[in-house]
Amino acid sequence: MDYSRFERLTIGLGSVAVLATTVFSLYPTPDAIELVAQLLLLAVLVGAVRWGRRGGTFTAVAATVAYILMRIDYVAATNFPPQFTRLLLIRAGSYALVGIGVGEACSRIKYMFARAKDDLAIDPSSRVYTADFMTRLLRTSVASYLRYGAPFSVIVLDIDASFTSNLSPAKAEEVVRTIAGHLRSELRLVDDVGRLHDGSFVLLLPQTGRAAAEGATARLLSGLRDSIGIADTAVRGQTFGSLDDLAEIEALIAESTVQG
Repeated sequence: MDYSRFERLTIGLGSVAVLATTVFSLYPTPDAIELVAQLLLLAVLVGAVRWGRRGGTFTAVAATVAYILMRIDYVAATNFPPQFTRLLLIRAGSYALVGIGVGEACSRIKYMFARAKDDLAIDPSSRVYTADFMTRLLRTSVASYLRYGAPFSVIVLDIDASFTSNLSPAKAEEVVRTIAGHLRSELRLVDDVGRLHDGSFVLLLPQTGRAAAEGATARLLSGLRDSIGIADTAVRGQTFGSLDDLAEIEALIAESTVQG
C-alpha cells in the first residue's frame, strides 16, 4: 500500500467513526453546537492526514477557536460555568490529540511506506530520503511538469560542515537527525525531504510556485536558527521553481547522479 491509499483509507475510516459518534450524540437531547463541534474533529483529522503535524496543529487550534466562538454566551458570562470548562477541555484535548498525534504518526508512516517499497529509500543517518531516491522523485516531477504542466518547486539547504565538525560521530548524526526531523515537521505531508550526497538537504514541494517556496525557505531558515541553533552564516538556502528554473533543477539532478 502506498501513502496516498493509506491517506484515503484513514480519512474514510475516520469519517465513519466521527459520523457514528455524531449520530449517537443526537440522543437523548441533541445539541446543535456539540454536533458541529464533533464534525470539526473530521476537519482536524483531514488536516493531520493531508498536511502532517503542522497542518494538524493549525486545524486543531482553528477548531478550538471556532468552538469557543460557538459558545460565546458561556465565555461572556461573569463566571465560566463548570460545564463549559469541562466541554472546552474535552474538545481542545481531542482536537490536539488528533491534530498533533495523528499528524506526527502519518509523517512517520509515509517514510515507512517508502522504506517498505525500497530498502535503499531512507538514509539511516537522517531518516529522510536518500540522494538516489530523491533524484528519482525529482526526475518524476520534471517529467510530470513537461508532460502535464504540474508545477513544483525545489529547496536546497546547505548547512556548513563546521556546525557538526567538532562533534563526535554519534552526536553529529543525532544533530543531523534533529535537523531532518525539524524540516519534515515544518512541511506538508505531500512535500518530500531528502539528503544529497554532499550532505545538503533537498526539499521537493509539489503544486507549489516559486514565490510560495521562497516563503517556505525563509520560514525553514528561521526555524533552523531559532529551534536548532544554526547561525545564519552557517546555512544557505536556494529556491528553484519549475516555471523559471527548470534548467537549474535538471543540473541539480545531473550533479546528484554524478556524485552517486
